[in-house]
Amino acid sequence: MTDWKSIFQELKGTGATFTVYLRYMQKDTLAKIPNVRVREVRDDHINLENPSGFGILGYDDILYLSIPRQ
Repeated sequence: MTDWKSIFQELKGTGATFTVYLRYMQKDTLAKIPNVRVREVRDDHINLENPSGFGILGYDDILYLSIPRQ
């Protein structure tokens, strides 16, 4: 099982911007949240921030991350 908490703690430390792909479909494609940064890491969810605003996402809803090279 993926250790999302550790991954997001590392991303928070680097301040990286990335895209989260969700386990849900939206208009026949995977739903995604682009250009996000980690605000806070919890045991069962994360607080994210992007130009559109803030959000809370449970680890069970995450399919994968796309992290651009820096």
